[in-house]
Amino acid sequence: MNDSKTYQLSFLDHMSCNTEVNIQVLIPDQVVRLRSRLIGVDPGVTIILELGADEYWHKAKDFMLNGQELIIRIVKSDGADANLLAFKSKIQRIEHNSASWLLIHYPEELQKVALRHQYRIPINIGAEITLADTDNEDDGSEIEAVTGVLRDISIKGGAFVSPWVDTIVSDTDYLLKVVILPDMETIVIPITIRNMVSIKHDENQCQYGFSINSSQEKAEMIVQRLLLCHLLTLE
Repeated sequence: MNDSKTYQLSFLDHMSCNTEVNIQVLIPDQVVRLRSRLIGVDPGVTIILELGADEYWHKAKDFMLNGQELIIRIVKSDGADANLLAFKSKIQRIEHNSASWLLIHYPEELQKVALRHQYRIPINIGAEITLADTDNEDDGSEIEAVTGVLRDISIKGGAFVSPWVDTIVSDTDYLLKVVILPDMETIVIPITIRNMVSIKHDENQCQYGFSINSSQEKAEMIVQRLLLCHLLTLE
């Protein structure tokens, strides 16, 4: 294994127990996503996860077989910066003897994204912008939802791309809405549009730069969830 892969995998080897783990079961024509927690890592051999017992795990039990392919996503946030890890694996076996554990194969490689305050991370998630609540209902500022794509994100802000609309203006507060899987929950993020730039080679498209109007702690949580939703679409 080369030094670069060894360095990347070292983040997994030193992951804290009880860290939340997001599992995607790779099944044709279905989306099966589960939440678990890390029990332990045997470097180079096995990763031990908690076998869940909620309704999602119950529905997925027929698919949890030896050799089943999975995508694993984890947020490692016990350092100064959070690191989001994602990799493909397969089920080794399910253990029911001393505890309910899901054993999966140690990955050959993984992808890692460092979540830093100023660093914008490219993503591609459908989203929409609506006007923030206002006390002035008769000021003519009502807008319909503008549908587009969230192109990059950081704790401080990001970029939203959609067709040009006259109703979105700079230095105005809006709500950015994103649907998060697996629970189909809508995250509502208060933002302020800071700039608008036309997209090269497509004059009908505009990139709206925005800042996030939340505390740092809440912004970090929002960005982590967005990245987990996006990271490693290994279809």
